[in-house]
Amino acid sequence: MLSIALAFSLSACGIKAPPEPPPPPQVSTKRIGDFIYIKPVGNEKLKIKGFVYQDGIFIKKDKSSTCFNVKGENSSYIYCVPPAIEKKPIILKAYRNFNIYLDLEGFKHYKLYRHPVNKPFDPFERGILVGKRAVLAPDFSAFCYSITGISKNVESVPNEVCFKKQTPPAPATPKNINFLVYKDKIYVYWEPNEDSGYTVGYLVYKNGKLITKKPISSNVFIAKVPKGFTVFDVRAVSKYGNESKPAELQITLKALKQALGL
Repeated sequence: MLSIALAFSLSACGIKAPPEPPPPPQVSTKRIGDFIYIKPVGNEKLKIKGFVYQDGIFIKKDKSSTCFNVKGENSSYIYCVPPAIEKKPIILKAYRNFNIYLDLEGFKHYKLYRHPVNKPFDPFERGILVGKRAVLAPDFSAFCYSITGISKNVESVPNEVCFKKQTPPAPATPKNINFLVYKDKIYVYWEPNEDSGYTVGYLVYKNGKLITKKPISSNVFIAKVPKGFTVFDVRAVSKYGNESKPAELQITLKALKQALGL
């Protein structure tokens, strides 16, 4: 109430209240090992002494605890970072066996930055947080992980592991394919593949002819009741586009009549 009354009193006397100071430059700061990274938030032009500007990020190599002045268009602000953690995570094991397996040592928690081979990682990427053992989704492309150890919210010098490109294996053949009939529809169903999202859908063939234009995400296919002997086969499709061996379902006229209660 006092501040409101004071402002009103100053205004009544023809004296303007002091303007609000401009907000500090908006940035994201991060230390990873010996490097300090600063990324502008928004389009404000910044100046930071001692930093190199590269691909939208200010970068400086400095392993000491340090502070720096970020100058914006209308204001400036001093940001500080803790000293570097100079030891690297130890990569005990890193291999593919459909999934990707990592065994790490040296820290309790780690962050993985995925990036192309021979190219730097993005320090402001969200990354993948893992513990000492990690099982990651299948990935058969050529890529690298830069792995940092985390201690008190500071990330260490990264260690790198790379994987060569491999031919993706075919997804597993769908299991326990069967059918039921309800009214004038036949429902062909099967167990969905449980492979960490490697299978993205299923193709359905009827008497050797593809009847789904693109992979379906459901593990149930609905069609009109066939009039005679029919063969359905279902093939899983991976995220790389290759198909599994078919799961075949032969439906005889006798089986159809039994399903219809005839």
